[in-house]
Amino acid sequence: MSLSVLATPIGNLGDLSPRSREALASADFVAAEDTRVTRKLFTALGLPTPELVSYREHGEERRAGALVQRLLAGENGVLVSDAGTPGVSDPGRFLVQACHAQGVDVHALAGPSASAAAISVSGLAAAPFHFLGFPPRKGGALRRWLVQFGQAPGALVLFEAPSRTVATLQAIAEIMPDRQVCLCRELTKLHEEIRLGSAADLALMLSKRERVRGEVALVVGPGLPPREKSTTVEADAASLKSIAAVLAERWGVKKRTAYQALLKLESELGQD
Repeated sequence: MSLSVLATPIGNLGDLSPRSREALASADFVAAEDTRVTRKLFTALGLPTPELVSYREHGEERRAGALVQRLLAGENGVLVSDAGTPGVSDPGRFLVQACHAQGVDVHALAGPSASAAAISVSGLAAAPFHFLGFPPRKGGALRRWLVQFGQAPGALVLFEAPSRTVATLQAIAEIMPDRQVCLCRELTKLHEEIRLGSAADLALMLSKRERVRGEVALVVGPGLPPREKSTTVEADAASLKSIAAVLAERWGVKKRTAYQALLKLESELGQD
């Protein structure tokens, strides 16, 4: 009985190792982030498809228990995400934790990693580096997030949706203007693009395109940490206070009450 945590190709199927292929071919079941995507992977590899069990982020902890029971009964399982390594911005950690707790052997089937690949092609000093996953979607929350993690020494690695990449690069340019950034788009795929430059220049380049396509990883090189209270954050606070003053008069409440209401609203809108 064992669980193999298998990294699937992030683009090029040729990156799947023979050892990983063998594990997929011999598994009793495969726990997959999206069974439809994983089924296509088996078809592309020319392998017979075993039982595919849905293992999504929502309900992950609940589903882990049933899978561990199957492993304890003597079955061999493989855990995969849609692309890359399970547990790294993808479901997986609850199942792995449950296996450790119940004495089920866990094996690593290492393979493609977008974060490691991005670091390797960036040419930036990346010891140490901090993997941050996906940033907040809203502008204010994004800037506060960058101020917070920009204090850490070393490089930052983050993923971003193509539709938000320009805005994120612009925010990086505001908060950490001295940092070099490596844009990695469609890694290992046919239209792979790797560009190194300032965040401002990269944002300008992408903004001239009709549309940014594909999956994006950004490596932000080391540099000066942003101030705890950046000019951007101070400007946001000043703007909120001005708005609060107008609303306080309109609503007939104290300025402090209106300001606290705006802060609460901004916090709610700024969450993923």
